[in-house]
Amino acid sequence: MTLFSLLFPHTIWADEADFTEFCVGLAGQWQGSSAKLKQKPKHTYVDAICSADKRQLILSVSANVKGLQSETWWFRFRTNNIHLIYFDGVDEDKTQEFSLYNHKGSYSLLGEGELNSRPALIQLRFDLKKNGWLWLQNIQYLDDDTDGYLFYRGIEMIPLIN
Repeated sequence: MTLFSLLFPHTIWADEADFTEFCVGLAGQWQGSSAKLKQKPKHTYVDAICSADKRQLILSVSANVKGLQSETWWFRFRTNNIHLIYFDGVDEDKTQEFSLYNHKGSYSLLGEGELNSRPALIQLRFDLKKNGWLWLQNIQYLDDDTDGYLFYRGIEMIPLIN
């Protein structure tokens, strides 16, 4: 392992990804457990809709089938990045710009933003699993010396069988 790979591990982890493949790969109805750090897991449903032109992906995450207490993640492909609008019906809508990377079928969206009023590097990682995806939401605060990402929330995405 070179010194370069130790200092810049994210640059070697992945190549830039094609949004179309990401969009199509996640499209569908999913279910599984989800939890934030130090919280009890709960059953969650994710509806993922890829637009006809494959330039927009909407993820609707809810704790029950009726969609009560849901949140929406709206990803839109732009020329050089992915634009996200996040809303949960309670707090103000949040926007974020991301770069999209791929490694062995898994995807990672990386962007600089703010969490808990602190500057942070935000990673939305979709790890390909045998039976679906594991969606990890990780952060790395830029105002401290913590090395690596901290777990924020995980969502298991297993195909919903009707």
